[in-house]
Amino acid sequence: MQTIGILGGTGDLGTALAFHIARVYDKVLVGSRSKERAESAVRKLIAEKEDAETLTNHLIAATNEEVVSSSDIVIATVPYESAIETLRDLAQKFRGNQLLISASAAIKKTEKGEFISPLNAKSLAVQMREFLPSSVKIAVAFQTVPANVLYKDRNSSSFDVLVASEDKETFAQVSALISSMKGLRALDVGSLEQSGAVEGLTSILLNIATRNRLKSPTFKVESF
Repeated sequence: MQTIGILGGTGDLGTALAFHIARVYDKVLVGSRSKERAESAVRKLIAEKEDAETLTNHLIAATNEEVVSSSDIVIATVPYESAIETLRDLAQKFRGNQLLISASAAIKKTEKGEFISPLNAKSLAVQMREFLPSSVKIAVAFQTVPANVLYKDRNSSSFDVLVASEDKETFAQVSALISSMKGLRALDVGSLEQSGAVEGLTSILLNIATRNRLKSPTFKVESF
């Protein structure tokens, strides 16, 4: 069974993903720069959920370095402002033949209160490709998933996760992980050249929420 690690996993999206993934996978590392902070996040998650025994057996607090060196799949939920610096500092810790899923959203709030994507020519994922080992496959996903909704035990809600990846094999890996979480469907939007568009969708969703007084909007693609 694969080991899944969540880099910067103590935030809202990181803990939401940890909760669902730990119900399926035997070993889920919740990472932070501080081991104590990771331990606190794991304790809080176990205390708030009914699946306490399962979570206790499967969730492991770790440093970000341990996540990168020990995981088969690394999900980076690091904030946009520190994403590149964090991954660059950890680049030598990757052991190779791993999958990195970047969930970082490119988002900035203007003085007028509008959310925009501050990216220029290169997406975060394309920048990561330039310094991470070539044996590490890269994809982007989860930018359009509301963390507060994902954290809940959803009964009937479902939504799509847009995925940009390096190749079909990488997408298949990401899709398998996403499909293991109840109510989520992976949609292939193309190569890493599309990653900037995916990374910027969070700003669009936040503008939809604030301008239209909607709570936790997301995308669900319908076919007619």
